[in-house]
Amino acid sequence: MQISGRTAVVTGGAAGIGRAASVALATRGAAKLVLVDVDCDGLAETARLVEAAKTAVETHVVDLADLAGLEAWLTGLPPYDILFNNAGIVAGVPQFPDTDAARVQTMVDINLTAVIVATQVAVRAMAARGGGVVINTVSTVVLGTGFSDVLYAATKAGAMMFTQSCASLKASHNVRVAGVLPGLTDTPILKKTGGDGEYAPWMAPILAGNAMCTPEDIAAAVVDLIEDDTLPGGAWVAVRKVDGAVVREWGGR
Repeated sequence: MQISGRTAVVTGGAAGIGRAASVALATRGAAKLVLVDVDCDGLAETARLVEAAKTAVETHVVDLADLAGLEAWLTGLPPYDILFNNAGIVAGVPQFPDTDAARVQTMVDINLTAVIVATQVAVRAMAARGGGVVINTVSTVVLGTGFSDVLYAATKAGAMMFTQSCASLKASHNVRVAGVLPGLTDTPILKKTGGDGEYAPWMAPILAGNAMCTPEDIAAAVVDLIEDDTLPGGAWVAVRKVDGAVVREWGGR
Protein backbone atom coordinates (compact mmCIF):
# COMPACT_ATOMS: atom_id res chain seq x y z
CA MET A 1 0.00 0.00 0.00
CA GLN A 2 1.28 3.42 -0.88
CA ILE A 3 1.62 5.39 2.37
CA SER A 4 1.34 8.82 0.79
CA GLY A 5 -2.09 10.31 1.41
CA ARG A 6 -3.14 7.58 3.84
CA THR A 7 -4.35 7.73 7.43
CA ALA A 8 -2.61 5.51 9.98
CA VAL A 9 -3.37 4.58 13.60
CA VAL A 10 -0.34 3.82 15.78
CA THR A 11 -0.68 2.35 19.27
CA GLY A 12 2.16 2.86 21.71
CA GLY A 13 3.03 6.01 19.80
CA ALA A 14 4.57 7.95 22.69
CA ALA A 15 8.11 6.57 22.42
CA GLY A 16 10.44 3.99 20.95
CA ILE A 17 9.31 2.03 17.92
CA GLY A 18 5.88 3.70 17.90
CA ARG A 19 7.43 7.15 17.73
CA ALA A 20 9.96 6.15 15.09
CA ALA A 21 7.29 4.50 12.96
CA SER A 22 5.02 7.55 13.27
CA VAL A 23 7.79 9.82 12.04
CA ALA A 24 8.65 7.39 9.23
CA LEU A 25 5.03 7.28 8.07
CA ALA A 26 4.85 11.06 8.14
CA THR A 27 8.08 11.30 6.17
CA ARG A 28 6.60 8.93 3.57
CA GLY A 29 3.72 11.34 3.06
CA ALA A 30 0.95 10.00 5.29
CA ALA A 31 -1.92 12.47 5.35
CA LYS A 32 -2.79 11.88 8.99
CA LEU A 33 -1.50 10.01 12.04
CA VAL A 34 -3.71 8.98 14.96
CA LEU A 35 -1.43 8.28 17.93
CA VAL A 36 -2.52 6.25 20.96
CA ASP A 37 -0.80 5.79 24.32
CA VAL A 38 -1.20 6.44 28.03
CA ASP A 39 1.84 8.76 28.16
CA CYS A 40 0.51 12.26 27.50
CA ASP A 41 3.92 13.96 27.43
CA GLY A 42 5.36 11.34 25.11
CA LEU A 43 2.39 11.63 22.77
CA ALA A 44 2.85 15.40 22.62
CA GLU A 45 6.51 15.03 21.63
CA THR A 46 5.73 12.47 18.93
CA ALA A 47 2.97 14.72 17.63
CA ARG A 48 5.44 17.60 17.40
CA LEU A 49 7.81 15.47 15.31
CA VAL A 50 4.99 14.32 13.03
CA GLU A 51 3.76 17.85 12.51
CA ALA A 52 7.32 18.91 11.63
CA ALA A 53 7.06 16.46 8.73
CA LYS A 54 3.92 18.30 7.54
CA THR A 55 1.48 15.54 8.51
CA ALA A 56 -1.74 16.12 10.44
CA VAL A 57 -1.86 14.36 13.79
CA GLU A 58 -4.28 13.51 16.57
CA THR A 59 -3.36 12.11 19.97
CA HIS A 60 -5.60 9.98 22.15
CA VAL A 61 -5.06 8.63 25.64
CA VAL A 62 -6.51 5.12 25.60
CA ASP A 63 -5.87 2.30 28.07
CA LEU A 64 -5.58 -0.76 25.83
CA ALA A 65 -6.26 -3.02 28.80
CA ASP A 66 -9.81 -1.62 28.77
CA LEU A 67 -10.91 -3.80 25.89
CA ALA A 68 -14.47 -2.50 25.71
CA GLY A 69 -13.16 1.07 25.73
CA LEU A 70 -10.63 0.23 23.03
CA GLU A 71 -13.28 -1.33 20.83
CA ALA A 72 -15.63 1.63 21.24
CA TRP A 73 -12.88 4.17 20.59
CA LEU A 74 -11.52 2.46 17.49
CA THR A 75 -15.01 1.84 16.10
CA GLY A 76 -15.78 5.55 16.43
CA LEU A 77 -12.72 6.75 14.50
CA PRO A 78 -13.04 8.31 11.05
CA PRO A 79 -11.79 6.11 8.19
CA TYR A 80 -8.17 4.93 8.32
CA ASP A 81 -6.05 2.74 6.05
CA ILE A 82 -3.24 1.46 8.28
CA LEU A 83 -3.21 0.12 11.83
CA PHE A 84 0.10 -0.45 13.60
CA ASN A 85 -0.59 -2.52 16.71
CA ASN A 86 2.66 -1.64 18.42
CA ALA A 87 1.88 -1.11 22.11
CA GLY A 88 3.26 -3.66 24.53
CA ILE A 89 4.51 -4.06 28.09
CA VAL A 90 6.92 -6.25 30.03
CA ALA A 91 6.15 -7.92 33.34
CA GLY A 92 8.68 -5.98 35.43
CA VAL A 93 9.09 -7.27 38.96
CA PRO A 94 8.29 -9.61 40.52
CA GLN A 95 8.85 -12.00 37.66
CA PHE A 96 6.84 -15.14 36.98
CA PRO A 97 5.86 -17.23 38.92
CA ASP A 98 5.59 -14.48 41.54
CA THR A 99 3.65 -12.08 39.33
CA ASP A 100 0.20 -11.41 40.73
CA ALA A 101 -2.91 -12.38 38.79
CA ALA A 102 -3.86 -8.78 38.02
CA ARG A 103 -0.53 -8.17 36.30
CA VAL A 104 -0.87 -11.41 34.35
CA GLN A 105 -4.27 -10.26 33.10
CA THR A 106 -2.91 -6.84 32.12
CA MET A 107 -0.03 -8.41 30.20
CA VAL A 108 -2.37 -10.68 28.26
CA ASP A 109 -4.86 -7.88 27.61
CA ILE A 110 -2.35 -5.35 26.28
CA ASN A 111 0.10 -7.63 24.44
CA LEU A 112 -2.40 -10.03 22.92
CA THR A 113 -6.12 -9.45 23.42
CA ALA A 114 -5.95 -5.76 22.49
CA VAL A 115 -4.13 -6.73 19.29
CA ILE A 116 -6.91 -9.17 18.45
CA VAL A 117 -9.71 -6.72 19.28
CA ALA A 118 -8.10 -3.82 17.40
CA THR A 119 -7.41 -5.98 14.37
CA GLN A 120 -10.98 -7.27 14.37
CA VAL A 121 -12.41 -3.76 14.41
CA ALA A 122 -9.91 -2.50 11.83
CA VAL A 123 -10.47 -5.36 9.38
CA ARG A 124 -14.21 -4.77 9.32
CA ALA A 125 -13.78 -1.01 8.88
CA MET A 126 -11.06 -1.31 6.24
CA ALA A 127 -12.90 -3.96 4.23
CA ALA A 128 -15.96 -1.73 4.04
CA ARG A 129 -13.91 0.92 2.23
CA GLY A 130 -11.80 -1.33 0.02
CA GLY A 131 -9.00 -2.71 2.17
CA GLY A 132 -5.99 -1.82 4.28
CA VAL A 133 -2.94 -3.05 6.16
CA VAL A 134 -2.49 -4.12 9.79
CA ILE A 135 1.01 -4.53 11.24
CA ASN A 136 1.51 -6.22 14.61
CA THR A 137 4.65 -5.82 16.70
CA VAL A 138 5.76 -9.26 17.84
CA SER A 139 9.35 -10.02 18.94
CA THR A 140 12.27 -12.21 17.95
CA VAL A 141 11.79 -14.01 21.27
CA VAL A 142 9.20 -16.13 19.43
CA LEU A 143 11.99 -17.51 17.23
CA GLY A 144 14.19 -18.55 20.16
CA THR A 145 14.11 -21.25 22.80
CA GLY A 146 12.93 -19.09 25.67
CA PHE A 147 13.05 -15.74 27.38
CA SER A 148 13.34 -14.81 31.04
CA ASP A 149 10.18 -12.68 30.95
CA VAL A 150 7.82 -15.65 30.65
CA LEU A 151 4.65 -13.59 30.27
CA TYR A 152 6.15 -11.34 27.60
CA ALA A 153 7.35 -14.35 25.60
CA ALA A 154 4.02 -16.15 25.94
CA THR A 155 1.91 -13.16 24.88
CA LYS A 156 4.19 -12.39 21.94
CA ALA A 157 3.99 -16.01 20.83
CA GLY A 158 0.23 -15.60 20.84
CA ALA A 159 0.51 -12.41 18.79
CA MET A 160 2.69 -14.25 16.27
CA MET A 161 0.22 -17.11 15.87
CA PHE A 162 -2.64 -14.64 15.60
CA THR A 163 -0.83 -12.70 12.86
CA GLN A 164 -0.12 -15.83 10.84
CA SER A 165 -3.67 -17.08 11.34
CA CYS A 166 -4.98 -13.86 9.75
CA ALA A 167 -3.34 -14.74 6.43
CA SER A 168 -6.64 -15.47 4.68
CA LEU A 169 -7.96 -11.95 5.38
CA LYS A 170 -5.98 -10.64 2.42
CA ALA A 171 -8.14 -12.69 0.06
CA SER A 172 -11.43 -12.43 1.93
CA HIS A 173 -11.32 -8.79 3.08
CA ASN A 174 -8.43 -7.21 1.13
CA VAL A 175 -6.74 -6.51 4.47
CA ARG A 176 -3.16 -7.69 4.77
CA VAL A 177 -2.06 -8.54 8.32
CA ALA A 178 1.70 -8.81 8.88
CA GLY A 179 4.17 -8.92 11.74
CA VAL A 180 7.37 -7.10 12.59
CA LEU A 181 9.66 -8.94 14.99
CA PRO A 182 12.14 -6.57 16.63
CA GLY A 183 15.31 -8.02 18.04
CA LEU A 184 17.01 -6.26 20.95
CA THR A 185 16.12 -2.60 20.38
CA ASP A 186 17.11 0.52 22.27
CA THR A 187 13.71 1.59 23.60
CA PRO A 188 12.42 2.67 27.03
CA ILE A 189 10.68 -0.69 27.56
CA LEU A 190 14.01 -2.39 28.30
CA LYS A 191 14.51 -0.38 31.48
CA LYS A 192 11.08 -1.40 32.68
CA THR A 193 12.19 -5.02 32.96
CA GLY A 194 13.73 -4.23 36.34
CA GLY A 195 10.65 -2.41 37.58
CA ASP A 196 12.57 0.62 38.87
CA GLY A 197 13.89 2.27 35.73
CA GLU A 198 16.81 -0.14 35.42
CA TYR A 199 17.56 -3.23 33.39
CA ALA A 200 16.58 -6.47 35.12
CA PRO A 201 19.60 -8.53 36.26
CA TRP A 202 18.60 -11.35 33.90
CA MET A 203 19.15 -8.99 30.96
CA ALA A 204 22.90 -8.68 31.60
CA PRO A 205 23.96 -11.58 29.31
CA ILE A 206 21.47 -10.46 26.65
CA LEU A 207 22.88 -6.93 26.64
CA ALA A 208 26.44 -8.22 26.65
CA GLY A 209 25.92 -10.67 23.81
CA ASN A 210 23.78 -8.67 21.39
CA ALA A 211 23.98 -5.33 19.63
CA MET A 212 20.90 -3.12 19.78
CA CYS A 213 18.84 -2.02 16.83
CA THR A 214 17.55 1.53 16.83
CA PRO A 215 13.80 2.21 16.77
CA GLU A 216 14.36 3.62 13.29
CA ASP A 217 15.69 0.24 12.11
CA ILE A 218 12.39 -1.34 13.10
CA ALA A 219 10.35 1.54 11.66
CA ALA A 220 12.02 1.05 8.29
CA ALA A 221 10.86 -2.57 8.29
CA VAL A 222 7.33 -1.48 9.19
CA VAL A 223 7.29 0.88 6.22
CA ASP A 224 8.45 -1.91 3.90
CA LEU A 225 5.79 -4.28 5.24
CA ILE A 226 3.09 -1.70 4.58
CA GLU A 227 4.26 -0.77 1.10
CA ASP A 228 4.90 -4.25 -0.32
CA ASP A 229 1.52 -5.52 -1.47
CA THR A 230 3.15 -8.56 -3.05
CA LEU A 231 3.59 -10.00 0.45
CA PRO A 232 1.01 -12.62 1.42
CA GLY A 233 -1.15 -12.26 4.48
CA GLY A 234 0.57 -13.41 7.64
CA ALA A 235 4.05 -12.56 6.41
CA TRP A 236 6.61 -11.35 8.95
CA VAL A 237 10.07 -9.88 9.14
CA ALA A 238 12.52 -10.17 12.04
CA VAL A 239 15.04 -7.36 12.46
CA ARG A 240 18.34 -7.79 14.34
CA LYS A 241 21.71 -6.09 14.58
CA VAL A 242 24.52 -8.54 13.72
CA ASP A 243 28.19 -7.54 13.46
CA GLY A 244 27.21 -3.89 13.20
CA ALA A 245 24.72 -4.42 10.37
CA VAL A 246 20.93 -4.57 10.40
CA VAL A 247 19.85 -8.03 9.28
CA ARG A 248 16.35 -9.03 8.27
CA GLU A 249 14.86 -12.52 8.30
CA TRP A 250 11.63 -12.98 6.35
CA GLY A 251 8.96 -15.57 6.96
CA GLY A 252 5.64 -16.54 5.44
CA ARG A 253 6.40 -15.31 1.94
